[in-house]
Amino acid sequence: MAGDFVLALAFDGDSPDFAHGVEIGRLWEQLRFEPDEAVEQLVHAVNAEMCMRIGEALGRPFEADVLDDVWMEVRYGPAELTTTQEDPT
Repeated sequence: MAGDFVLALAFDGDSPDFAHGVEIGRLWEQLRFEPDEAVEQLVHAVNAEMCMRIGEALGRPFEADVLDDVWMEVRYGPAELTTTQEDPT
């Protein structure tokens, strides 16, 4: 299944850490700027911990399905801010 997914635009370097960081940065920005929207994304499975931490930091319910040894699909519900949570933006 991993062969079914490719980057839309390849980076000019081959650092996996860079690609994973860009992926998480894009996800963070989308979640911050669309707090009332549910969001689904395909991400690298190595970013699982960061995906969970983002959900906790932004007060969003989080679910994920591992698709194979490379990819996972993450789903976030709308933000559930309480009076004790601060907006991290």
